[in-house]
Amino acid sequence: MNQSFTAEGVQFAWDSTSLKLYDECPRKYQYKMLEGWQTRNKSHHLIFGAHYATALEHFYKHRALGDSLEEALEKVVHEALINTWEYARNSAGEIVGGAPWRSPDSAKTRENLIRTIIWYVDHFADEEIKVLHLSDGRPAVEYSFTLNVDDGIVFCGHLDRVVEYSHDPFIMDQKTSGGVVSQYYFNQFAPDIQMSLYTFAGKAIFNIPVKGVIIDAAQIAVGFSRFERGFTFRTEDQLTEWYDTTMKMIHGAQRATKEQHFPMRTTSCGNYGGCEFRPICSRQQSIRKNFLNADFTQGPSWDPLAKR
Repeated sequence: MNQSFTAEGVQFAWDSTSLKLYDECPRKYQYKMLEGWQTRNKSHHLIFGAHYATALEHFYKHRALGDSLEEALEKVVHEALINTWEYARNSAGEIVGGAPWRSPDSAKTRENLIRTIIWYVDHFADEEIKVLHLSDGRPAVEYSFTLNVDDGIVFCGHLDRVVEYSHDPFIMDQKTSGGVVSQYYFNQFAPDIQMSLYTFAGKAIFNIPVKGVIIDAAQIAVGFSRFERGFTFRTEDQLTEWYDTTMKMIHGAQRATKEQHFPMRTTSCGNYGGCEFRPICSRQQSIRKNFLNADFTQGPSWDPLAKR
């Protein structure tokens, strides 16, 4: 059962994934968030990014708990090698073999994943960033949060790290890109729903003046991985504006769910190489379900409150 919805199927717990979905296109929100439609083959970009993010989260957690740099790196590389091994099972569920994860992308491969993890640590090994600790002594790494706001709505999400940089508190996040990481790349995060949510939540939950988000970005290429660090800041006025706008958007999404009316936002159809649901939306309404069943699988819908 999805914990983030009321008995009537109206979403009340919102993370950056669901907020971005509705902001991008209400119809896409309906298909992915509410009905759980997904492409049959998971994107290799998402697979690579998930393994990379997990490795860095665990690295910083090991470091905060006292491991040396070498000890922490050895642990996360070993974990990444295990997690990128795909086991073959027979009809009884028994392991009968296996092979390394194979990506169709010549840059985002298993080998390059391990290389990028190691090179990231080498690049930022001497950083003077201090991980903050919670009131119970735990390091603020891999911190899942829920924040009750107005009208029975809950903001939730997952913070990689809460840190102190140059005597100011920040949230830290990691990103990967196939393109050049420059100031132009970092400009896309101002404004940005995810970064505003993280800053807003950090200020409210920890009661500290979080300045914004530090973004460690990795450019992934066939022969190299290149790293850059960028910053995106939020003032109190900007966060107030973001909160007001976001609450209006959530109320609109809840109203759309009750009315079962999710219009297409056609200006988003071509974003990021084209929406996966574009071939569905281009069909006449009476036969769309047939093509969804043919080209997609339907599983549990995204649950922002589920434990990660």
